[in-house]
Amino acid sequence: MKVVSKLALTAMLALGSTALVSTPALAQKDKKGAAAKEDPNALKVGDAFRKAAQPAMDAVQAKNWAAAAPALDALDQVAQNDDEKYYAAYLRTRVQIGQNDMAGLTKTLPILIASPRTPANELPIYKRQYYTIVGNQALNEKKYPEAIDNLTKAREAGNNDFDISIALANAYAATGKPNESVAEVDRAIQAVKATGQKPPVAWYQFAIPRVYATGNRAATAEWMKKMIADYPTKQNWRWGVLVMRGSADQSGGRLTSAQRIDLYRLLRTTKVLADQNDYLDYAESVNAVGLPWEAVAVIDEGRAAGKLPAGNAEITRVYTSAQTKSKSEGSLTPLIKQSQAAANGKMAAQTGDAFLASGDYAKAVELYDMALQKGGVATDDVNLHRGIALYNLGRKDEARTGFGQVKAAPAVDLAALWMVALDLPALS
Repeated sequence: MKVVSKLALTAMLALGSTALVSTPALAQKDKKGAAAKEDPNALKVGDAFRKAAQPAMDAVQAKNWAAAAPALDALDQVAQNDDEKYYAAYLRTRVQIGQNDMAGLTKTLPILIASPRTPANELPIYKRQYYTIVGNQALNEKKYPEAIDNLTKAREAGNNDFDISIALANAYAATGKPNESVAEVDRAIQAVKATGQKPPVAWYQFAIPRVYATGNRAATAEWMKKMIADYPTKQNWRWGVLVMRGSADQSGGRLTSAQRIDLYRLLRTTKVLADQNDYLDYAESVNAVGLPWEAVAVIDEGRAAGKLPAGNAEITRVYTSAQTKSKSEGSLTPLIKQSQAAANGKMAAQTGDAFLASGDYAKAVELYDMALQKGGVATDDVNLHRGIALYNLGRKDEARTGFGQVKAAPAVDLAALWMVALDLPALS
């Protein structure tokens, strides 16, 4: 994610300085050389300073930065009291902003912040300018704790721009604080939405893996929903599914071959299988675990969608193998009675998987119910597959309940994705 850009930062500084900070007034002199008393807030300066200030003021007013630099150097030489030092620093910030001189501002703004002559209503402006600059510099230099400290101070001084939140999100992420990082992204999203605009999809894609890393599956699912609500595309949905698979692998909860098949089922059901590799790997996987009916159906769908080129030897090999196995398996009906007679639910669960693979989802639900009733089965896997069957039957409320009964990782991650899929909008 991009952090505060120099362009955005300069614009913020210019806005804060010219629109909100008033130009200090120098006390006028009467004909006898005494300071006039009509403006109690006017700065009290000596003759030498007043004389040196005029060319500096003229150069700043004309935005003649080349002439302003030596004039300000000369002004610094004669600045004696607080009023004079304040005014010299003020003029120098005008030049530094005009020249986009961030390094210079980090030296001059502290003078204005510390000056007793800085108006109370303008002090927060200088603080948020200063802390924003040094916080951004620390972030760019990968000094993350320093960046967090300064950017937080910038916010406390009134900088509520979403760039601050994004910068903090990056800093927190780099220091291993995913909860804080995600909270900042969410804050940035809310700020942008409050203006009637749509936040970039990259912000969601930054947050989702980090939400997942916290172990909060419900929150991960909610972030997926929010991303798809704003960006309802097949590409983004597929990205979310695959990034959660990758996150599961990286966290040590690597998906089993059966669970990877369930992920392919999700991609298939939501129509986001991408290419020949997806279809072939899916078909090979289900064929290898004794579910040839699903392999045949997947390849048929891939061909119909134009995703599988005619004459591909590997596809033909898997398809022929799956067809042969399907025919040799024969009817699945006799397995129902065997499942009923079995001492535990394992046979029923396996038969339910066969019906699920063959596309007979109603019969699959019956077998899964039997398996759960008899016991002795991997409850999470059965509930996940039962939910998938109910999903394909259009019984969404029951499917949601079934997915909610899956408890342990990584199966619970798949269940969370299926629950998100229940509420998917139309994807483009």
